[in-house]
Amino acid sequence: MSQAERAIRLSASGLSDRGRSRQNNEDRVLVWQREALVLAIVADGMGGAMAGEEASRLAVEGVAQSLNAASSAQAYAAMSEEELMDRLMDGVRRANSDILRYARLHPELKGMGTTITLAFANGHHVCLAHVGDSRAYLVDGHDGSIIQLTQDHSFVHALMLAGHITLEEAEQHPMKHVLYRALGQSEDVDVDLLSGIYLNVGDRLVLCSDGLTLHVSPDEILEHALAHNEPETITRGLVNLANARGGKDNISVVVVVAESATPLPRMGEDYAADFSHEGDDPTSPLRS
Repeated sequence: MSQAERAIRLSASGLSDRGRSRQNNEDRVLVWQREALVLAIVADGMGGAMAGEEASRLAVEGVAQSLNAASSAQAYAAMSEEELMDRLMDGVRRANSDILRYARLHPELKGMGTTITLAFANGHHVCLAHVGDSRAYLVDGHDGSIIQLTQDHSFVHALMLAGHITLEEAEQHPMKHVLYRALGQSEDVDVDLLSGIYLNVGDRLVLCSDGLTLHVSPDEILEHALAHNEPETITRGLVNLANARGGKDNISVVVVVAESATPLPRMGEDYAADFSHEGDDPTSPLRS
């Protein structure tokens, strides 16, 4: 391992907000940090009221428990990329099974489901797992570019990829949020796994629900992500911008920043935070 890799430090923050129009928050986010490791998760529940809230909660908890209980930080650091990808896959499949089992036990929640986008960062190296239309972006701190790492699992996005409609038509399509893949739909869930993602000093990793991208463009995400070094400031700024433009859906953002400089004093305990309801206070009068 090079000296540059030993010097990198990750900082992360997440925020989930009800938005201006919804009466409840069906999103769930989690940031779990252990030494040089970061697990970041965004889940956007669906099914209405408690169904969506429960589905996103089960998804986040299922993945976090699967990974947290499995190994120490040292064991994760020693894993091959293939082993880590298998672990992420197992965690998402466990979450899917948990949602289906819960729906069978609670028939009133039939149809519950959720997206999930998660990133597991070990220093410079990042692996992703993804189902649905929550997104992950990589912001390059050197050349000032932004790349969408995930593909939306929506019917409209599939039409665009097939060349039947344009990007502009997809962005305005009335069914652009209808998904063909989500957790809680079937026992066999197809999970997108991405590896080989490399963080350089100054880069940012941004995970978000579609409540953000409904109002904020990738170029604006890029601008806000590079304007500040503190992930808390970036997440709050993006959520505030989405709310200022209407906040028509729940808004969730997780930001991971790759930093250089001297490492901070070692923390005595692991750090974990569930930001699922921080910001649930309505930002404007709710519709009756």
